[in-house]
Amino acid sequence: MIISRAEIASAVSAYKTVKRKSTVASVAIDPHDSFERSAAAASLASVLSASPEPFYRNDLVEHLQRQISENRYFVPSEQIVEKLLGRLIVEFATAA
Repeated sequence: MIISRAEIASAVSAYKTVKRKSTVASVAIDPHDSFERSAAAASLASVLSASPEPFYRNDLVEHLQRQISENRYFVPSEQIVEKLLGRLIVEFATAA
């Protein structure tokens, strides 16, 4: 599948024409509102910040590394095209 610049420009212009609501402008902030963290949230935050475990799953990473080293790792071309198109659309939209 070949995607032309005209198709990218068309997708970006269609994206830009969609009306988006601004969530920041529609939120009314009451100066008398307050926030209090629960004991459960505080203990969870302390556990998460003190964890020496890596953010990723080591078994999954090792499995993927093994597949790559054995030339058995495969990504469908449709997923690659979707990622590339998404990046091109973002890049085109931010350049305009």
